[in-house]
Parts: sequence; C-alpha cells; structure tokens
Amino acid sequence: MTTNTVIASANVLDCGHSATPEGISTGFATDPATGLTSCYTCSDEQQRDALHHASRYTAYVACDRTTLTTWPGGHLATIDLADQSQTGRRATTPTGQCSTRFSWHATDNDGGRWFGINGGPGLVITLRRLRVCSWQTEFGNGRPPRYCHQRATRQANSAPHTLYCRHHARMAHDLYAWTTQPISTTR
Repeated sequence: MTTNTVIASANVLDCGHSATPEGISTGFATDPATGLTSCYTCSDEQQRDALHHASRYTAYVACDRTTLTTWPGGHLATIDLADQSQTGRRATTPTGQCSTRFSWHATDNDGGRWFGINGGPGLVITLRRLRVCSWQTEFGNGRPPRYCHQRATRQANSAPHTLYCRHHARMAHDLYAWTTQPISTTR
C-alpha cells in the first residue's frame, strides 16, 4: 500500500470507512495495483494478511526495537529481543558517515518466523520467512527464551508455521501428543 496526498472526493473510502483524522499524513492508503483506497485500520489488516501469505516482505522496525510495523504504525510482528544483534563494527562510508548493520528476528501473530537486516531502528527492512524450528529453549536467570534455529523439516499439528527440526519434532510429539509428518508444502 502507498499513501496519496489527495483525499477522495466523498470522505468515504472504498473500504467503507472515512479517512483517519488529518495529521501530518493523508489519512488513507491506496492499493497501487487496484487504485482502491482504505483507512489505515483496514490497510493494516490487508498488510497482515499479505504477510501471512508472503515469503518476503517489506516493513518498518519500530524505534523502540520491539515490533515490526506498517507505515502508519500497525503491528505486524514482535521482534525477538534475545535474537537481535548489531553485527560488525561501525564502518565509515565514502562520504564520511558511520554505518552499522542490524540483524533482526521476529515472530508474526501466526507464529511465522522472519529475518532481516537493515541500518537500525526506525528504518525500513526487507524480511524473509525462515523455515527454522519453532521450539523455544528456556535459559533461566530472567533471560528470555531463544528459538532453536535448526532447519525445520517436520510439521506438527496442522498449523502452517508450526515447524520443528528432527530432534524437537519428537519432543513436541511427546509433549503435545501431536502427529508429526513431513512438510507437504513450501512457502
């Protein structure tokens, strides 16, 4: 979705709602493929649905480093704080500016795991869906759990994003009495 600078003539958008109250933005989003307009709430829902079906997706890292958001600020995924890192040292660009790479792991509302690299909080990021084990390991001492990160080869239950590596698939089967089966579809 992209935003336009001209408000629709009849304050009712194609989604059936009125535009978000005026501020520094236009108050509505426009689908570039169809030209249909929608309020930010409906646009966020459409983007969450698109995220569910995508293997690559472009979003924004919130300035507080905890969420991936849409342009208006709608929640797309939660950043796994234990897995975020600032890779490498600061590098100097040809113009004399400093540059740093940040890598982010996130989990969407459906349990899908995502990974992306960008320049830091508050900036755009292109994510790719990971096919990694969704088993979480507890560390204790108040530290948050971490994901296994082994390549997932087995699917438990029928949820599309409940993927496990060979070792944890057996543990999930014993723990939850799920039937484990090979992954039949790829994303």
